[in-house]
Amino acid sequence: MNNFISPDRFLSIWIFIYTIAYLLKLVPYNPIILICIAIAFFVFSLFIVAYNLNERSLLPYYLTINFIGKIIPLFLVINNKITNNDMIFTIYFILLYIAYMQIIKDDIICVYRDYLLFIIDRNKGRPGVLYYIYTQIQNNI
Repeated sequence: MNNFISPDRFLSIWIFIYTIAYLLKLVPYNPIILICIAIAFFVFSLFIVAYNLNERSLLPYYLTINFIGKIIPLFLVINNKITNNDMIFTIYFILLYIAYMQIIKDDIICVYRDYLLFIIDRNKGRPGVLYYIYTQIQNNI
């Protein structure tokens, strides 16, 4: 598993974990703007995957992970009011992610490019660790 992209490299994972904390009322700021940013990236990348679709593409996996990690959380927080503090928090959240990636000396663009290449063709790019878990679950069903 050493050629996998670790979960901490994905902003979406950070957003998902924060959303769970928000739903459990452990943190105060509504993550809806963050979720919408993640969904926008997903939709954009979905067009790239669809355009390059082939027999080695992992479209069902990509749709499943994004539905669970983005669409369901969106519906859970969509009716909550957005405040100015939520918008300010969103900026700080993204800046924290960027700073973290700088500290660990990883390139955000390379991480997402590698992952998208993997989704387009499982023989290229690098998978996320969630793919390993997903395949283990799928093999045990």
